[in-house]
Amino acid sequence: MARSARGLGESGIYHVMLRGIDRTQLFYDTEDRLAFLERLARIKDKDSFELYAYALVGNHIHLLIKEGTDTLSLIVKRLTVSYSYWFNAKYTRGGYLFQGRFRSEPVDDEGYLLTVFKYIHQNPVMIGESIDSWTSYNDYMGTSELIDADFMLGMFGESKVKARKELAKFLEAPLPDDSAVLGAAKPQELADEEAIARIKRIGNLERCNELAEFDKASRDQILARLKRAGFSIRQISRLTGINRGIVQRAKEVETGQGEQ
Repeated sequence: MARSARGLGESGIYHVMLRGIDRTQLFYDTEDRLAFLERLARIKDKDSFELYAYALVGNHIHLLIKEGTDTLSLIVKRLTVSYSYWFNAKYTRGGYLFQGRFRSEPVDDEGYLLTVFKYIHQNPVMIGESIDSWTSYNDYMGTSELIDADFMLGMFGESKVKARKELAKFLEAPLPDDSAVLGAAKPQELADEEAIARIKRIGNLERCNELAEFDKASRDQILARLKRAGFSIRQISRLTGINRGIVQRAKEVETGQGEQ
């Protein structure tokens, strides 16, 4: 069976996740991580893509990339082939290093971009390490030719000094429990047939995608109730057709009404 095409994002920004085959460790020491970053910098110069975040965590890697002159697939292929060749030579091993087809998703909404950005930097925190443990956190706090820092810093202030302080505060704050990000543990989802029935009941809808036609206040009220009822953000977005970033940000306004 032919593979389905990857989702193409209007922004050209993608969250990429690479895993070691059979959960093989991709990095054993500092030299390994520096070798990977050196190759990332070299390929970035060649392909002219922008890099907004990275995290090198044991047996997997997260990248936040905006495509440049070449496609995402070609960028990742060059990176994984180059590092695999170096790694196999160092450790006298053969065969594949990375797990099959890499995972990626387009990031087309500012709210979701910020969620992914935080999630990538907090990956080491999830395993008991510091936020600056082989992530782009230090690149943002200082100067770096690897990270295209101005794009993300611009969301936190006009002055770089102030922007860095606000960005650090944002990254160090806990990630919301209901964040639905590539690679994150997902809540247990209902079968779609049952989920559709519950969404229609909770929202008093004839069809799930009707919710996208509601005014913002009414829509967000129902979205918040769906999240509170245990639906994952991914499933809500998929069944209603509403952008994940909108679902992520939706908050319930106190009205005194309970779930239907």
